[in-house]
Amino acid sequence: MCDISFVALTWNSQAYVRRCLDSIANRCESDRLAFEILVVDNGSADGTVADVTAVKAEGRTPVTLISLDTNRGTTYPRNLALKLAKGTVVCVIDSDTEFRSGSLRPILRLLEADPSLGLIAPRLLLPDGSVQHSVKRFPTLSHKLRKIPSIVLGRPVPRADFYATFPFEQCTFVDTAISACWFFRRQLVDNIGLLDEGIFYAPEDVEFCARIHEAGQRIAYYPYLTLLHHTQQISHRRPFSRMSLSHMKGLTRYHRKHGGWFVAPGSSLQPAPQMDAAARRWIETETPAI
Repeated sequence: MCDISFVALTWNSQAYVRRCLDSIANRCESDRLAFEILVVDNGSADGTVADVTAVKAEGRTPVTLISLDTNRGTTYPRNLALKLAKGTVVCVIDSDTEFRSGSLRPILRLLEADPSLGLIAPRLLLPDGSVQHSVKRFPTLSHKLRKIPSIVLGRPVPRADFYATFPFEQCTFVDTAISACWFFRRQLVDNIGLLDEGIFYAPEDVEFCARIHEAGQRIAYYPYLTLLHHTQQISHRRPFSRMSLSHMKGLTRYHRKHGGWFVAPGSSLQPAPQMDAAARRWIETETPAI
């Protein structure tokens, strides 16, 4: 039996991938969880594949490597791994992340106990120690367009899709969470489908979150598990790059499917007291509380 399947996408990730895989193994061994890691490589030109192969050969970490000849974006490669995942719970994770503090067990128990929970997102720290604003309101096209002049002119970028009260210190229901680290039941994919392969790079995470909400489930920010995220946010620095234009194309597809071009759906931001209390009890006692 496999408790949790990790789906990790790599592309020229040699600087981080071994640390990511080792941190997964350390966390799961500490939590006494049966796990697997499904790595899909997007045609890396550095030593990423060699490093993943070396980790696999060491025998400590159960790694399955899928190597693609070219960069196929974020949705198609992840879907390849999602189709193979055997775990009761799936963790979609970026290869530039590392587990730092907290246990996985309360997350697995919360997902098991509460069928209304569609997805859980942990706290992400940036290399400078600040908390990454990894959960957001549903976007509108006007939000995105207003950012471009500020980026070009080097001014502070307006973040209309950010939550003003973030970072949250308790479990909180939110609209969306970036896909740097997601936890959800494998059954979720059966219910709402795989990632939308009509989106190459982004916002595949926002689109997936929208379908979770449309299915009547909720997305929760969980601050008691922390990962370090070496994010580069290339599209944020270069608004007219090929990657940024791909992002805009994906955003257009998202709005065609789910609406919200100029007015986002009402925010689902709210505390999650029952979930928070259960998480705290499980952290302290390792005993299910709901």
